[in-house]
Parts: sequence; structure tokens; C-alpha cells
Amino acid sequence: MKETVIQVRTELEKVTAIRVFLSAKDVALEAELADHMDALYKKYVPTQVRDFIEKADALEEQQPGTAPSPCVTGCKPASGDSGAGGGSSAVRK
Repeated sequence: MKETVIQVRTELEKVTAIRVFLSAKDVALEAELADHMDALYKKYVPTQVRDFIEKADALEEQQPGTAPSPCVTGCKPASGDSGAGGGSSAVRK
């Protein structure tokens, strides 16, 4: 999955104290926050939505860098739609 950054405002003294006591246990604040984010995700996002996100992510990992093409059939005009001039249109490069 793509990652994002969240910023939270809090008192510096509290963050410093947390870092001091976490470091005594050899734990990083960022790791603890990531664990809590995962817990919030599991608590509030319905299972069906989480399953969908995981499946979509797995599909994206199978085909990295490829976006689905909006023109699956080659973008031919629909029958009866021959363009503004009535004839075939050429693409100029």
C-alpha cells in the first residue's frame, strides 16, 4: 500500500517523556504509533472494506505501473458515429 504522513500536535514535554521511557525499553515511538494506527484501522474499518483494500493492493502489486486502459476495444467510435467530417479521421503526430 502507498504510505502517507500524519502530523499530530501535542506538547513537547509529553513527547520527550514518552521517548525517554520508550527508549529504556528499546522501543521507537514511531513503531508504537504505527501499531496503534493498525489497531484503529482494524477496530473501525469494516472487515469487508479491509478485505477489498487488501485485494486491490495485491492486484496493484501484480501489475506495478500499469493503469487500466479506458479503451479496451481500441477506442473505435460507436457504430453510426463517424466523427465530425463524416469520413475516417486520421491521427496526426
